[in-house]
Amino acid sequence: MTADLDRLEMDDPAVEDSSGSDIWIDESGTAPSAMGEAWKVLLVDDEADVHAVLHLALRDVVVDGRPLHLLDARSAGEAKALLLAHRDVALILLDVVMESDRAGLDLVRHVRDVLANRSVQIVLITGQPGYAPQREVVSDYEINGYRLKSELNADRVYVSVCSAIRTYRLICEHEALQRDLQHKVEELDTAMRALGESEANLIRAQSVAHVGSWTYDLMTDEMHLSAETCRIFGVREGTRGNYRAYLAQVVPEDRAPLEEAWRLAIERGQTFEHEHRIVVGTSVRHVRQMADFSCGADSRPGLCLGTTQDITERKQAEQELKRSNAELERFSYAISHDLRQPLRMISSYLQLLDAHLGDKLEGEQREFFSFAIDGARRLDQMLVALLDYSRVGRLGEPPAWVDSRAILDEALLFLQPALAESGAQVSVQGIWPRVFVRPDEMLRLLQNLIGNAAKFRLAGRAPEIGISSSVSSGHWHLQVTDNGVGIHQGQKHRLFHVFQRLQSRSTFEGTGVGLALCRKIAEHHGGRIWAESAGDGLGSTFCVALPLPEDEP
Repeated sequence: MTADLDRLEMDDPAVEDSSGSDIWIDESGTAPSAMGEAWKVLLVDDEADVHAVLHLALRDVVVDGRPLHLLDARSAGEAKALLLAHRDVALILLDVVMESDRAGLDLVRHVRDVLANRSVQIVLITGQPGYAPQREVVSDYEINGYRLKSELNADRVYVSVCSAIRTYRLICEHEALQRDLQHKVEELDTAMRALGESEANLIRAQSVAHVGSWTYDLMTDEMHLSAETCRIFGVREGTRGNYRAYLAQVVPEDRAPLEEAWRLAIERGQTFEHEHRIVVGTSVRHVRQMADFSCGADSRPGLCLGTTQDITERKQAEQELKRSNAELERFSYAISHDLRQPLRMISSYLQLLDAHLGDKLEGEQREFFSFAIDGARRLDQMLVALLDYSRVGRLGEPPAWVDSRAILDEALLFLQPALAESGAQVSVQGIWPRVFVRPDEMLRLLQNLIGNAAKFRLAGRAPEIGISSSVSSGHWHLQVTDNGVGIHQGQKHRLFHVFQRLQSRSTFEGTGVGLALCRKIAEHHGGRIWAESAGDGLGSTFCVALPLPEDEP
């Protein structure tokens, strides 16, 4: 060591135990945690006095506000163990000749190659340069400094340590930045992949649903179309359009209604929605356009985000359904109306034969005549019922706002003879609102439900009929409850089908069309009907739920 190091006081209390490891003191005399985590410096030398002198030289050193934490190793083997225990060593002050002539150089190889530690700074401090020539060592080994013990003094030790630790700090910060950058790049790659997958899924979903998207800038009159929108419009992908170009594609008869709906949506700042036809090549497509507007600083609509749905197949299906329903209605009407004429003729001639033959008919023959006449009568009743069924939603009064209680009172008035004959007790309760219905159809529904409650009674038990009304969740709820024959649980699914009877004809008269007619009326009003019963002989409750319009004009 030089004279500067030799003049250091060896009896200083800070280095009395310099032979041990983990000895450190900061310049304030406080624990390092008060100043920040200490820099770890590993001293590797087989001479005890070198450790003592270095401890003394570095006792007051603080680098960038952090003290030093000195670790001591007397051999390369001890150094390897300490490096495994302390992965965050910032600097190694390393002797070359220890347990072998090249122990220090072998430790350098171990740190760089085996531990793959490129961050820690390694400064060779050798007293025998012949075993580690400076040019050869710097060329062949990844070291960060080279000092001869004979050249060292306190200032040079301080400069070497500070410089190495700051280099270590910069390397660590650079590696942290690289890791953070790599992490962000990976996150960006993941986000881009997810975005690509999402975009691909959106394109597939739009294609499956026949729904495309578009944006329209009202200021620049420029429209950007998605791939599916381009397909619907029959233009090349990536095509940009404008308002007039789109109008030119709309079927002429549909342009005026479309322009009016668009103008009103812009003026009122409301959602735009319209169905119309467009010409694509030589074909016509039905589309449904929907859009929302974004307003600028002046509160005027500026940007529009919309969707285009190809509803051609739906329109074709609706038209086919209308055609099929119309044919079915004509067929039902023809059966129920035109067949009654020959049926009445059969019934009339049977009655004439019965009157003409008079007493000539024997008992069995007269019974046959009665069966034939009764069968013709029942068939006529069924045809009349089928005619009524076919007329629901097709003929009759148009929908109107009416007092639901007034319709009930009219139904009870028509049913008064049947109710009196059965001895029925009728109770009415609840809230009876004004409803928007076809009055004649609603009257028929109430007559059928109340009439059935009086007809399907148990022998020896007077009918008790409860009629209640309520309003909830935007629906009118109607219930007709009785104490009659009830419904077998396994037969509920047959209740509302045409000509499906749950009771024998010999016990209860009827055509088997009444409840089917009620179902059709309820569905024609956008509602539904269902039945509840605990079983045979335990009565029934028929429930109807019809939607109520939001506002009455």
